[in-house]
Amino acid sequence: MIGIPMDIQRLYARIAQEIVGREDELQLILAALAAGRDLLLEGPPGTSKSTILRAITAADQIPLHFVEGNADLTPAKLVGHHAPSRVLQDDFTADTFVHGPLPLAMRDGGFLYIEEFNRVPEDTLNTLLAAMAEREITIPRVGTVQAAPGFRVIAAMNPFDNIGTGRLSGAVADRLCRVRLDYQTAAEEREIVARRTGSRDPWLVAFAVEVVRRTRQHPDLRMGASVRGAIDFVLIGERLAELRRVSLAAAGHDPEARRSLVAAAQAALAIKVAVRESARRDADDVVAEVVLAALAETPDPPPGAPDAADHDEGVGPEGTQVDPDRLGAVAPDRADGSPRASGTQPGRVYLGDEAQQAATRRRAGQRTFYGFAARHPHLADRLRDPVDRGVLEAALADAEVEPLDVLAELVDLADRADLRSLARRLAREVIVRQARRDIGGRGTRGRLTSVPYRGEAGDLDLERSLERLLTTPRPADEDLFVLERRRRRRAYALMLDISGSMKGAAIFQAALALAAVAVRVASDPFAVIAFWRDAAVLKRLDESVPLDLLLDRVLSLGGRGLTDLGLGLQAGLDELERADTQERIGLLFSDGVQTAGPPAARIAAAFPVLHVVATGRSAESIAACQRLAAIGDGRCAVVSDLSGIPAAINACLAA
Repeated sequence: MIGIPMDIQRLYARIAQEIVGREDELQLILAALAAGRDLLLEGPPGTSKSTILRAITAADQIPLHFVEGNADLTPAKLVGHHAPSRVLQDDFTADTFVHGPLPLAMRDGGFLYIEEFNRVPEDTLNTLLAAMAEREITIPRVGTVQAAPGFRVIAAMNPFDNIGTGRLSGAVADRLCRVRLDYQTAAEEREIVARRTGSRDPWLVAFAVEVVRRTRQHPDLRMGASVRGAIDFVLIGERLAELRRVSLAAAGHDPEARRSLVAAAQAALAIKVAVRESARRDADDVVAEVVLAALAETPDPPPGAPDAADHDEGVGPEGTQVDPDRLGAVAPDRADGSPRASGTQPGRVYLGDEAQQAATRRRAGQRTFYGFAARHPHLADRLRDPVDRGVLEAALADAEVEPLDVLAELVDLADRADLRSLARRLAREVIVRQARRDIGGRGTRGRLTSVPYRGEAGDLDLERSLERLLTTPRPADEDLFVLERRRRRRAYALMLDISGSMKGAAIFQAALALAAVAVRVASDPFAVIAFWRDAAVLKRLDESVPLDLLLDRVLSLGGRGLTDLGLGLQAGLDELERADTQERIGLLFSDGVQTAGPPAARIAAAFPVLHVVATGRSAESIAACQRLAAIGDGRCAVVSDLSGIPAAINACLAA
């Protein structure tokens, strides 16, 4: 077992022969395990997390208990459960208990390996605390299970996949050590692909790796493909070439070979990449573009030329330079390429006659770049001339400001159409990214529901099972009932207040609220209504609208006049009445201040459930929102800034 220093040396020598690269990561993992620590392996898919772990357990004959993390993993499935039919015959005893993977791993001194760790519900993760801290767990009516010396909890998670995931609690994270595994070098990935595929076509191996690595840098992709994509690309490509009787290496001049190469790449990679919402194109289009771009820089290998796999990383065939980070060049000092005027200094903005023009715009109620420069002089100096996305992102990062707060100012500038357009596009992505990061997929937990026992872990529903016993003295397993977490289908109506009191940066708040709701309830129908003195349905309950398009609709509205809360609530209620779901839920995003229309209390009372996210800061505003939530038998959550909106959405919609 791991624990003796000599074992580390022996294990490392054996495993290093099976793993390509990963010397540092493998040494860290072995050191942490030998020190008796539980471990979190963090990295994108295809970065050898499970491969390394299986190699360690195989080399030292350590039992490996595998658990797939998901929202349906209950404490009973992890710890175990009493078999219901045996309980009714023999009462609760240790013999009627069916051990789950956690006590089995503890008893065997093995590794409990939990994949997709951040998809596991928090109450299930909490069952690990005693096992990690005390190396024992107490099971009611069974007793205490002591962990054998080799027991370790090893978790794995993908930091790029934050859909349907949650943040780890401090108590769980404090009991883990972390080793990060990132993508390997191009040479190592080529060796992995060659080993796993057994391919004798070095050109195709090198090309597949190049395409996969380019997907990780493509601006339209939120997440690129792993080395598994390159493996599948090679395997499918070779079989497809055999069927179509083409040479893929001739794709540069053979149209049929080129079509086959693109088709193989799409089959292998399209499902493995994640397209940004703002891209407005599908994965097949992006993969085809990447393949053709790589092909244009990868000529057919001439007879006798060295294999493509022999090239150094970052250098293409025949010594041509390949830059995988081509995301746009930095803009010149001025739009025409000329340098700035002499005498300018870093952190200072020289606007000349623009000050007088800005004063005119301010009198007209418009925001200007001159006013923005007065508030953010260091930031404005970098944005004075037309800029591209990379420059704006770098400026926001270096300025250490809240990006959405600054972007909200930029989209209102009357005299900088270039910044308005760029800021809106970037804000859309920042909003979606923040919603996905903070919303945590907590809406997938569901409720405990009594269901017939089918052999899976679950807590016995004693009352319902006893009712069945009155008519079935000798019950089979399926005659008994257990409690399992099941999702109830719900319909939601989000009502966004965009009245005059919600102008400026508050529109970004409404957009973030929309993104947070869309991420959380993605599997359920939801409607979106914007209201002021009038109301507009931005999304019908049964309508499918891309999230980036929905955000565009909200961001283009702006603050509008008076606030008719009743009208907005009525529009949301009308949408919910069309739903055929088990539950119907309204969510109002407003400061609660009504300046038009009849009182909204009567309509709020008509909702089955009405939650309110209060955006106002005054006591009067918060009290008004709390009254509406109480009338609607819902919750009220108060937010004071952008960062608190996803948490407020979670607080209101918690199962």
